Amino acid sequence: MAFPDLVAPYQWNFRPQRPRRPAWFTEWPGGARMAVTLILLHEWESTPTIARPMPQGAHHTFDSLALGGREYGARFGVWRLLDVLDRHQIKATVVTSGLVAELFPESVREVKTRGHEVATHGWDQAMHPPVFKTKDDERNSVVKSVAALERVAQQRIVGYMSPGPRPTPNTLEICAEQGFIWTADYSDSDVPYLIDVNGKTIVSVGYVMPNYTDNDLVPLGLEAGLKQLQLAFDASYEESRRHPMKFCYACHVHVSGRSGMSKLLDHFIGYVQGHDGARFYPCIDIANYWLEKEGSKVP
Repeated sequence: MAFPDLVAPYQWNFRPQRPRRPAWFTEWPGGARMAVTLILLHEWESTPTIARPMPQGAHHTFDSLALGGREYGARFGVWRLLDVLDRHQIKATVVTSGLVAELFPESVREVKTRGHEVATHGWDQAMHPPVFKTKDDERNSVVKSVAALERVAQQRIVGYMSPGPRPTPNTLEICAEQGFIWTADYSDSDVPYLIDVNGKTIVSVGYVMPNYTDNDLVPLGLEAGLKQLQLAFDASYEESRRHPMKFCYACHVHVSGRSGMSKLLDHFIGYVQGHDGARFYPCIDIANYWLEKEGSKVP
């Protein structure tokens, strides 16, 4: 049993303290035993940053090097990644900032045109939720982003992931208010689970842990990065002989959209498709499946 003073920060009043594998859960949609989700992060920062610091004592502090990386992702990277997905005939979830819809609307429209899911990542990647001092400030970021994305994509936005992803104690209630179906804010379970937010149900589809983002792989180099991803997939695939497993790989369009990293993704997709019982699903398909099977049985 949870200690009362820990329930609020852990949000165990909303989230199950111990997610379970339901008895019905013997396969994924279509009979697969491995669900692989690709999340493309199409982000924009109003104040671009990069790991390489600005020169000491710089008078001009706007980082044009970091800006170029973001611009590359929106101008070229996302298109290259969409081509990779097309070649393999799979669908992904593209989690994107509202600012992207304002500055590069054609890229968001193309995501929708090619049949991928568009989800919101808040308004501005430079403003992670913990910096918001009030619930209204955080809500405004989400509402503004949803409005921009829906205007451009011409589809209802039903999925959310906080920048970071680092939600606040207010985030789940904001997601419920907006009628979102799923959240990818939590990296805490091998299986999806239902979250009851004041009587409204949201599915936690999970994020990358214990799997990877491309930022984890870049320091390893292309060959070793691909090998790391394949070995991690192999471990989950082996376990899926006992019970269904999921695997998530998150790609930033300004990182994986470069030629070398896009080839890593290309090879990885082909590797997964060479395994019986492994199938790719966007987040909305995972969420809808869980809702269909679990119904209102919130733990």
